[in-house]
Amino acid sequence: MWMEPLSHRDYPLTYINNPTNNAVITSNGVKNVAVAQPGLLYNQARLDVSGSVNPTRWTTGQTVNTVFLDATQISQSNSNLTAGTHTVASVSYTPVSTNSRIIIEYQANYVITGFNQDLFESYIIMDGTNQVAKREQYFDNNLGGGGRSGTLFPISGSITNNQNTTARSIIIRLVVASDSVNFSGRGNAYDACMKITEIAL
Repeated sequence: MWMEPLSHRDYPLTYINNPTNNAVITSNGVKNVAVAQPGLLYNQARLDVSGSVNPTRWTTGQTVNTVFLDATQISQSNSNLTAGTHTVASVSYTPVSTNSRIIIEYQANYVITGFNQDLFESYIIMDGTNQVAKREQYFDNNLGGGGRSGTLFPISGSITNNQNTTARSIIIRLVVASDSVNFSGRGNAYDACMKITEIAL
């Protein structure tokens, strides 16, 4: 009777001769194999990579992507904005994940003229219609009256992203009362900034 040699089959791996601290069980796409690779430590899960890491899955709360933009990169207004509704800054952001939360933080230097009960409002608008943040700045009804509220900036907000990884618009919108908000003369890169952080859900 013919018997198949043991070398002709694959058997479960139960014992490794002369094991090392870096021995791991992995798959070569066909079967499980034992390998020893520098930087891979059992349980400690340390991974040394000489190139870049490009994950396609993330754990909840893990940072997927971070972008920091200065005033020259966000179409920042450099004008004296009078009464009305204005776009102060805008940028397009393409999400990396289709199951994430996009956090937007914006800061800018500005000067408000006038006095007497003026109310100004700032917003973060996503995709043209989704309001994700609002701030107000109100002034006391006295000559040179000080603020009786928070300030317009910094402003931050977030929105859940479950769309395809297509570009999404981010707009910083400002509603100006009777007096003006002056951004003119503030065209330096450091006069405004926006930070976009995408985290996994």
